[in-house]
Amino acid sequence: MGDSDANAKYVYGVVRASTAKAVDARGIDDRPVEVVSLDEVGALTSEVPDGDLEAGRDELLAHSRALEGAFESGVVLPMRFGIVMDGDDAVRERLLEPHREELAAQLDELDGKVEVNIKGIYDEAAILREVVTEERDIAKLRELISGKPEDATYPERIQLGELISAALERKRESDSVAIVDRLAEHATAIDEGAPVHERMAVSCSFLVERERLEEFDRTLDALAEEQGGRIRFKYTGPLPPHSFVELSLEG
Repeated sequence: MGDSDANAKYVYGVVRASTAKAVDARGIDDRPVEVVSLDEVGALTSEVPDGDLEAGRDELLAHSRALEGAFESGVVLPMRFGIVMDGDDAVRERLLEPHREELAAQLDELDGKVEVNIKGIYDEAAILREVVTEERDIAKLRELISGKPEDATYPERIQLGELISAALERKRESDSVAIVDRLAEHATAIDEGAPVHERMAVSCSFLVERERLEEFDRTLDALAEEQGGRIRFKYTGPLPPHSFVELSLEG
């Protein structure tokens, strides 16, 4: 057994073994990423730094950069952060050999596809004006408490907050469906996420064929123009298909 077999290996994801020589990426602790191969599949790995592996910002970014670097050379199946195995032999015995057919099938299925994540954030002033204009109960209650001391109108202010929250939820549900439906026309799969705060109108990942990415982008541009600043979109991608791969093996 060589030195590379004796050292524990961090596993980033899975690629085709044929792309091994083309992979040029750095991993955690700036260590070179190497491919451990078995027949037609290979695992992206690097030696584990001394000491415990931390899930800090630098490590998480390094994990993502390694996958994105390998993604430039071909299809990649990302694994979640934190998978460590006891050397090259363990990578082959625990990951590549028992899951070889499944991995090869997923590589074929995801070849030529990328992930794009879209988040839409409401402009706070714009959406509040919209809610007040459309919801008579909210408008009347705002007028009722306007200029009065907070202590004297505490119950009404609580009620107002609840009414606004409910109205925003209705807006979010409607807007999210409309936006996702439009973009999904150019995608082969979607993965919707839960909003992380009340101003988030939509959070969704799309699996898009590279050749259809321009169509997807044009549709998003059209949506942004239609919103007129009411919703501002954050576009992240193209990325390896993190949201569309299930490789949750324990390290």
